Amino acid sequence: MSARAGWTLGSLAERIGGRLDGDPAVEVFGVRSVEGARKGDLAVVFDRRHASALAAFAGSALILPEDAAIEPPADRPSLRVSHPRRALVEVLHLLHPEARRAAGIDPGASVAGGARVDSTAYVGPGAVVEEGASIGPRSEVHANSIVGAGVSIGTGTIVFPNVTLYPGVRLGDRVRVHAGTVIGSDGFGFPRGEDGTLSKVPQVGTVVVEDDVEIGANCAIDRATLEETRIGRGTKIDNLVQIGHNAEIGPDCCIMGQVGISGSVRVGARATLCGQVGVADQVRLEEGVVVGAQSGVPHDLTAGVWLGTPAILATRARRMFPALARLPETRQELRELAERVAALEEILRSSHERD
Repeated sequence: MSARAGWTLGSLAERIGGRLDGDPAVEVFGVRSVEGARKGDLAVVFDRRHASALAAFAGSALILPEDAAIEPPADRPSLRVSHPRRALVEVLHLLHPEARRAAGIDPGASVAGGARVDSTAYVGPGAVVEEGASIGPRSEVHANSIVGAGVSIGTGTIVFPNVTLYPGVRLGDRVRVHAGTVIGSDGFGFPRGEDGTLSKVPQVGTVVVEDDVEIGANCAIDRATLEETRIGRGTKIDNLVQIGHNAEIGPDCCIMGQVGISGSVRVGARATLCGQVGVADQVRLEEGVVVGAQSGVPHDLTAGVWLGTPAILATRARRMFPALARLPETRQELRELAERVAALEEILRSSHERD
């Protein structure tokens, strides 16, 4: 269906499942919040905390959780589902399909004679595709992006505006790279000599981004010194993330905004790094590790939830952090106790001397 195409509630019920209460012929064209919905809009209520806004609901229909006693306004049809958040994702895909660019090379693009651009791919104005680069079927390189020499882009991948892919980088199928991201810049290798000066180590490796990875805006992923920096299949990376040279990120990881991953780090499958986590070089994170926001990771982590700097297991951290918050008061109490003990010891000493 084209963008903003309408769906009847009956068709949606067949597509996403659930129990329809109301007229199946009612048509919806988009998804909005309960507060912002208007005629033709569908809204999703996740639980009873969001039910208070229903009195003023002005949209056409609702998706409601089947296990909550939430009633829609009178004359508003609803679709009862077991997983409202999952249903939201499905209806967003159906009612707001992503617009894809028509195949072709814009006259304002610069494509080297030795580059290979599939006939179904798109290259936008101001984009540069250098010698030996390859852009696969139905992929898109948007305005002002740079595809360096020998870069390989798979099938159905989107490179948004102002992305820089350094020479030799390889992107798999269905990858999404958002605006301003740089992939394949030099790793930070500057050993200090005996005289204190820094010398550059040539970075001659590459970056491999596997299938179904999404990389947010303004990220930097450095090329390896010798081999590969690798981002595993299905991993999702938020905005403003730095990944150092030789790092290896496993499949289906979730890396949130402003995370910094140093060189040669290994992150296991399905790990989650929350916002502003910093990981020291050569650290190993096991499969399924969860590291809480603003944590510092100077050492290897086994499976579990970790918090703080240096990161410690959450079960211990949740006991420590309240004590840390009271540290000034605890320090004063200990000082007073020490003074009282000293006074008691002086009394006991004086008593013994009299005896």
